[in-house]
Amino acid sequence: MKFASGISDFHDASSALENACRQVREQLGELSCDAAFVFTSAAYEAAWEDLLDAVHRRLSPRVLIGCSGSGIIGAGRELERVPAISVVGANLPGVKLFPFSATPDELENSSPGGFWIDKVGAAPQTHPIFVVFADPLTCQPSKLVDELSATYQGSPIIGGLLSGGDQPGEHTLFAGLGVLEEGAVGLAMTGNIEVNTIISQGCRPIGRPVVVTQVQDNLLITLGGQPALAFLHEVLRALPRQDQDLAQHGAVLIGLVINEMRSKFSSGDFLIRSILGIEPELGALAISDRVFVGQTVQFQLHDPATARQQLRQLLQQVGHSLEAPPAGGLLFNCTGRGRSLYGMSHQDIKTIQLVSGKMPIGGFFCNGEIGPVGGINLLHGYTASLGLFRPSASGLGKP
Repeated sequence: MKFASGISDFHDASSALENACRQVREQLGELSCDAAFVFTSAAYEAAWEDLLDAVHRRLSPRVLIGCSGSGIIGAGRELERVPAISVVGANLPGVKLFPFSATPDELENSSPGGFWIDKVGAAPQTHPIFVVFADPLTCQPSKLVDELSATYQGSPIIGGLLSGGDQPGEHTLFAGLGVLEEGAVGLAMTGNIEVNTIISQGCRPIGRPVVVTQVQDNLLITLGGQPALAFLHEVLRALPRQDQDLAQHGAVLIGLVINEMRSKFSSGDFLIRSILGIEPELGALAISDRVFVGQTVQFQLHDPATARQQLRQLLQQVGHSLEAPPAGGLLFNCTGRGRSLYGMSHQDIKTIQLVSGKMPIGGFFCNGEIGPVGGINLLHGYTASLGLFRPSASGLGKP
């Protein structure tokens, strides 16, 4: 198994794609490119059908999927809100590939089970590894993730939601030689392949966990019987001065507990969601997800020191469990990370390369990140979702 990655920020899309493909081909040498992942800036306006044809001429991939994003990751660089193209090519001996795509209408009417088995083409008992990209402006990504998870129980799903556009039709998906402006694309992989997933949220809990006692859709009205806004003010007043300064810069988020059976919660035990605003008359908080009465939540601080430390620790934990370094990786980073979090570029990719080595890696900045926590595939926010790929321990994998 061999991965290769290339990235280019030429302003001309055709030149950028040629440059990125050249880097991949040089690294692969005479090896075949079995799977190609193409990530492109949403800033480009290009004839993508012609450019995908160029990828096939240069790399001859058996399978190609990709998408657009507001920021592009590849070959040790994170290029945000500038024209850029990243290509990851992988030589995957003994791996079966099952590409698929789904339209918004199909996703609206889909259900777990037969629909997805027919759509993907892989049997559930083979426990595929999934890479999925979805357009949040034209489909329901959480429904997609939930149904794939229910159909392929125990299979990890990594990927992300497209970013950079504001209206339907402003995002781009790639499937083979096809260009889509809606729906989702994915790739299932079985056989001689394994993946270690790292879900790094970069948040630390503040205050105490509290139970939701009154809610309306995505509006938190009371927490522990107290107006949600008043509860938040109490949490913030009790913080050290340095954390209060962080909170004033919009670093306060809310975490929804993933597993209510735990006796106590720490970083990584929450789904991180944004606080969208307040409803002063009710003393309520609007958040970027729906919650229910009886659910446990805890406020969070999102800061660069925690983000670096958490990603480093998770990489070290995975590294200690591996007998050999990964062949390559795919990184799906929230648009709330990068320069907006760290104040400088390339920080997450540098941390990965520092801890895990300068492996070939590519990806994009997302409007939501997909990855498993505790064996459950979830849609995250403010997260780095990283997949590290390697041959299976047996050398055979599942057929």
